[in-house]
Amino acid sequence: MALFYTELLSLACSNVQAEKQWWIAAFGCKETKAPMGWDCPLPSDVALKLPGADEPTILLSDKTEIERAGYDRQNDHLLIFCANLKKAHEHFRAGIAPAGPIQHGHGTQFFEVRDPEGNVIEICKEP
Repeated sequence: MALFYTELLSLACSNVQAEKQWWIAAFGCKETKAPMGWDCPLPSDVALKLPGADEPTILLSDKTEIERAGYDRQNDHLLIFCANLKKAHEHFRAGIAPAGPIQHGHGTQFFEVRDPEGNVIEICKEP
């Protein structure tokens, strides 16, 4: 079973390549071809699959291209789920990315990490 999973995350990035490298290092993602059904593709789009996922669930796009195209892709509430929160927390505490403390809220446990562009990603215990 994979440590991390999510439905779909779309991130607007200043530096898509740096962000991609961070996701690969932090979550073990693999770059893959974006599915044909994804809306409003852009030339800079990078699709990533989390380990164990059948389909890509993370889309990285260039902020400038998004603005020029007139799309609305905001980095709202970014959620990643995991079955073993303690193991996930240890994974990040090992130096991959600074992890905040495990907290309780919204009926679950979670901790936060920040990507290189400062986006807060909430790692939540599987519901």
